[in-house]
Amino acid sequence: YTFIDLGGNTVTNDFLWNPNNTTLGFQRALTAYSTELQQIWETPQQTLVVGGRYQFAWADTDSSLFRPGTGPFGVDVNVPQSFDNDLNRFSLYGYEHWKFCDTLSVIGGLSYDKLHYPRNIDIAPLTGDETTTDRLSPKAGILWTPWQDANVRAAYTRSLGGVFLDSSVRLEPVQIAGFNQAYRSLIPESVAGLVPGTRFETWGAGFDQRFKETGTYLLLQGEVLNSDATRTLGILTNDVASADPLTPGNPSSTRQTLDFEERSFVAVVNQLVGKEWSLGVRYKLTDADLETQSLDIPSTVSGASVLNQDVSATLHQVWLYAIYQHRCGFFAQFDTVWSQQSNRGYPASVTSADFWQVNMYAGYRFLQRRGEVRLGLQNLGDQNYRLNPLTLYNELPRERTLTVSLKLDF
Repeated sequence: YTFIDLGGNTVTNDFLWNPNNTTLGFQRALTAYSTELQQIWETPQQTLVVGGRYQFAWADTDSSLFRPGTGPFGVDVNVPQSFDNDLNRFSLYGYEHWKFCDTLSVIGGLSYDKLHYPRNIDIAPLTGDETTTDRLSPKAGILWTPWQDANVRAAYTRSLGGVFLDSSVRLEPVQIAGFNQAYRSLIPESVAGLVPGTRFETWGAGFDQRFKETGTYLLLQGEVLNSDATRTLGILTNDVASADPLTPGNPSSTRQTLDFEERSFVAVVNQLVGKEWSLGVRYKLTDADLETQSLDIPSTVSGASVLNQDVSATLHQVWLYAIYQHRCGFFAQFDTVWSQQSNRGYPASVTSADFWQVNMYAGYRFLQRRGEVRLGLQNLGDQNYRLNPLTLYNELPRERTLTVSLKLDF
């Protein structure tokens, strides 16, 4: 939590206080229900999907902040809280897929979402206030085959995020032209925490080509993901009218805007070598920017940079891999991944990263490929790492790891 000194005539210097030696007790029980009705009409030239969804939930949250009276404050800080909040979401949507010819399909859609949710039951001190937001969101996509074995995809979507799992429990299509449009949060929650009611805007375009003569497969894809939201943060304030005006014992809240943009580009080349070998390389560039701004706390307050930030990160990753598959069922795989990340706008303690990891696998497929046993050794060099979570990445093992897996398909 954060303490905001209101100043007044008693305290001469305003400041943000983020104290150590503070304990937080937190417990939440969430009960949620979802119901959805969907109808699909399909002909050889078009597919129409319409539906509606209603979700409702109850969240019972208990929070307790405690800090002994040391440092600049001579009395204990003790803020117990308990709230029962309602959440509900109502959605209507329609998607039309037109197939104009064998080489061209167009997708159009429209959705309406109305979300009622608690302002803050995640960042202590909490608030029992609730609010409502809604959004009308257009969707568009295209699938085009300009020549043989080539595909072009593009999509544009808008959507309204949820609070907890409401965006994940749905029959409504989650992809447009192969691009995801259903997110709970674009801003990594390890960076910003829970941001309810976020508004999303996504752009995506991709091209893939198969060369039969050479056994080469090519993929190029780019995306731009935007999200913006205004959320409520819990703070503690002093009471300048009390007998002890330096005691931060009053739970309150402040508003914060968040503006996030992530740009990514992926290039993949796979090559078949004979009947048993395949080689490949995959490159991904991710660049992310996050700007946060407090709407209620002046920038002149010392320490306001906690709530006002403009930070960026760029992540490069390259995968190299070779796969051997024998017709008897034996297979083996070798791959290595290089990661390089740079950060901007952060203090010097947030350093860049540059490292390699190597993985090896071997296994056997049986029962006409319905069963598979695999043995793997990941991160052979026992290489730990530190990556800024602002840029999206798949979690890599942090130490040498042995994996054993058995898969059965029925």
